[in-house]
Amino acid sequence: MQQCIVVAALLFWFALSGLVSHVYTAQAPRGGLFIVWPLIFSLPFQLRVLGRAERLFRTSLTLISRRRRRAWVHLAPWQPTTNLTPEQLRAFWCSVNASTCRALADNHTVIVSSHLLTGSRVRRLLAHLTENACPVRHRVFNVPFSPAARAVMQLEILFRQWRWRSPARTQWPVMVIRNHSSDAGK
Repeated sequence: MQQCIVVAALLFWFALSGLVSHVYTAQAPRGGLFIVWPLIFSLPFQLRVLGRAERLFRTSLTLISRRRRRAWVHLAPWQPTTNLTPEQLRAFWCSVNASTCRALADNHTVIVSSHLLTGSRVRRLLAHLTENACPVRHRVFNVPFSPAARAVMQLEILFRQWRWRSPARTQWPVMVIRNHSSDAGK
């Protein structure tokens, strides 16, 4: 199912870019269509170049998005997730730890979700929080990773990293952390 969604999205983009190219070059000489069409079709693949440029200006490895009294900590979309060196992986998880502590300081609930989240990384994050004297309660659960969501992730990997990777997981790990000290104030 996931592969059908990816192929359908690519075929749709191929047809749409062809239609736009045809409309754009309707009054141009005959060969213009075959120059403009590949240029328009290749636009999503330029996300890799934009991601590299964005990494120069935005060096943070994680993002914190806030709504009401909740914060979500997740990987910055311009950061690569494959072929990471041990130093890059360590820097990423240090950033997750720091971002989670910052988010807990300002918010009642913090949600950490990543396809890179594993049991040992959850334990490390909890150990880091207890080292920093952040009394928390937590819960880890898995959300079903639908074929459509996996297809979107596969397209994002294709466009941003120029790799044909298919996420094999059917579950998306999510960790909900509640600031225990703010519960005591209720």
